[in-house]
Formats: sequence, structure tokens, C-alpha cells
Amino acid sequence: MSLFSNFIKNAAKPSDTFLGRMMLKGMNYGHQKMALWCIDNHIKLSGNEDVLDIGCGGGQNIANFLKRTNGKVCGIDYSPASVSKSLKKNKKAVLEKRSEIVRADVSAIPFEDKTFDLVTAFETIYFWEDIINNFKEVKRVLKPNGKFMVCNESSKMEGNERWTNILENMRIYTAEEIVDMMLQVGFVDMETYQKAKTQHICVVGKKKT
Repeated sequence: MSLFSNFIKNAAKPSDTFLGRMMLKGMNYGHQKMALWCIDNHIKLSGNEDVLDIGCGGGQNIANFLKRTNGKVCGIDYSPASVSKSLKKNKKAVLEKRSEIVRADVSAIPFEDKTFDLVTAFETIYFWEDIINNFKEVKRVLKPNGKFMVCNESSKMEGNERWTNILENMRIYTAEEIVDMMLQVGFVDMETYQKAKTQHICVVGKKKT
């Protein structure tokens, strides 16, 4: 297997290796513009929300939310290397109990029902193995009227073959497919956005009261 292929495989679950650490560093830097486009243009926090970032990777979006809310900002990731990187990046907030970052899978989110005002998934649902039930689990931890935001850089298979050919379990969804799945599990008031001249999409659904 080529060095490039080994590097790309770390996109799904970064390992505690040089390539895995490079992938996490690249995620923090490379996804930042897209993430802020979603956060600042399509969520617009009031400043008191409790937030959960699923697939928190290198922890950049936890840091982004900590600057925008006085609530608690939590993160989960099933990669030990990702959790370690996120903890280091947000060490001060973790020590102050403003943030909690744990190793966990979206299929069993380790938080109580109705905990969060906002749950986010940046560049991660590509790898969710049971996405309908995973969306149900997201809905469980949201407060009534809480929002679920999915933000992806890729929204069609065409043009992304170099990724999908290496990452066999990667599934790229259109905005319409994400909306349909959210509706299936009971989300309402769907909003979709696409950044001009890109495949970047942001899909937001709300939990009923």
C-alpha cells in the first residue's frame, strides 16, 4: 500500500502514528473555513448553548464553539488519537469543566437524554455504519427544540473517487439524502445550504418540542 493510501485511511479513524497525527493536524487546519461557514452563517449561537461535537477529530470545532458559547462544549470520537489531540488542544476548558471530551461511538453516545441544545457532525457521517439509528441517538441527547447540524465538504460521489476507492466504507450523501434521513427519525424544520462553487453542504434539523 502506498504512503498516500496509508495517509488517507487515517481520515476515517486517525491512528496514533505519524500519519495519523498529520491527518489530525490537517483536519484542524483544512476544515476550518468550511466549519466557520456552517457555524457563523447557519447556526448563529446565542451564547448559552450546550454543544456536542460528534467525531471531534483534532478538537478545532470544540475550540470554535468555546469561543461562541458560555455553555458546556463536549466532544466524542472513537479514535483514541483524536481524543488525545482534542484534549490537548482544549486543555484549559477541560480543566475548568467547560468541556468534556471522551472516547465513544455515535451508536452509544455517553450522555443523558435531552442534554444538548446543539449537536454537530463535521465531515464524519461518511463513516457512520447505521446512520438511521445513529441519527436517532443524536435526537435522544438533544433538548426539545435542539438542533442537529451536519456539515460536509463532499456531497456527491463524482469527483471524490480518490477517497472512496481507498476508504471502502465511505459513503457520500447529498443534502437531499441527509434531509430524508433526518425526517425519517422525526427532525423538523429542515434547512439546507450549499456554498457557492463547491460541494460544501450544511444541513440543519430541529427536534420537536
